[in-house]
Amino acid sequence: MCIYLPNQPARLQLEAIEDPMKLRFEKIPIAQHHSIHVLALEKAQFDAPWHFHPEWELTLIQHGRGKRFVGSNIEPFDSGDLVLLGPDLPHFWHSEKAAIEPRADDSRAIVVQFRAEFPGENFLKLPELTPIRQLLQRGVSGLVFSGNEASEAAVGLERLAGLDPLGTLLGLLSVLALLAKAQSRPLSQSHYTSPMEQDASTRLGKAYAYLVSHFHESITLEDVARAAAMSPAAFSRFFKRMSQRNLWDLLNELRVDHASRLLRETQRGITEIAFESGFGTLSSFNRHFRHTHKRTPRDYRKVLQSGQHTNPPEERRP
Repeated sequence: MCIYLPNQPARLQLEAIEDPMKLRFEKIPIAQHHSIHVLALEKAQFDAPWHFHPEWELTLIQHGRGKRFVGSNIEPFDSGDLVLLGPDLPHFWHSEKAAIEPRADDSRAIVVQFRAEFPGENFLKLPELTPIRQLLQRGVSGLVFSGNEASEAAVGLERLAGLDPLGTLLGLLSVLALLAKAQSRPLSQSHYTSPMEQDASTRLGKAYAYLVSHFHESITLEDVARAAAMSPAAFSRFFKRMSQRNLWDLLNELRVDHASRLLRETQRGITEIAFESGFGTLSSFNRHFRHTHKRTPRDYRKVLQSGQHTNPPEERRP
């Protein structure tokens, strides 16, 4: 079956097939005569697939942690994470697997999506909107924000859900004005607008999905390449070029992330945690864990138990 989108460019018309790892077009339910959609998410885990849509998106993580996948960029996310995504930029948030029975509100977020033409070409040309225009120009391939202005913008985003349409419009402009002044850094290398780029992004998404579903197992290059429908040699070059990452580094990060959660939330033994997280040997687990957290798994747990850190320090990895 083909999804046909009237008045949309051909690059947005993708086939809907059964493959759950294919890059998916998401139809944003923006109401008629509106230009903004505000969504308050409350789930056990973020579970949206690798997808894209022609709208801009602002995502604020109110509670949750895991890995954020945006185009070619892969980074950890935690509570307070705030990003702007440009139109057609593939993305998904992968929550860490719960160590115990997950709660229905373990993962919470405010997602604000607005039409690509927002707030109108002529309106954006007003000199007063120059900072917002420049922000959107920089944000096509994704931006992550930090600092005081980003914190103020986060508060503004949380207020949008309770406003009428005009209040939502004015509130979003205020949020964007704050973000235009906030500290930010770019995310993806590309925003995937051509059919060739979309095909490559589908393959990349298949690799991501395979890794996040099977990281706790023994994985070979052939396994991941097969998921992306490529030869191992071609896939190895492709993954490095597309993600700017080493496949095994990402795999070990996913394993360490899961092990960290088990250390935080359970009293299981360290050896048991190492093998449950996918590491073949205890020495390999200790080495990769120390590389990420700058301390051994045993010391990590001791720090948590001592109450010195409510949230242990995480290394932000490119």
